[in-house]
Amino acid sequence: MAAKKQEESVFNVDEALDRLEEINRKLEEKDITLQDSLTLYKEGTELAAKVKARLVGVEKELEIINE
Repeated sequence: MAAKKQEESVFNVDEALDRLEEINRKLEEKDITLQDSLTLYKEGTELAAKVKARLVGVEKELEIINE
């Protein structure tokens, strides 16, 4: 449980969303290579999954609090 709390405190949703915006901007560039596109896409999908998981966790916590 302590490890999970530490992981959550290290993962910052706002920073992840900022990085996702940066990735999106880079993917829209005309001179990006295919390999760079794939690398950025992979990073983006991983970050999006982490953000989604964190938000689902927060939603569950709120449901418990509101019961």
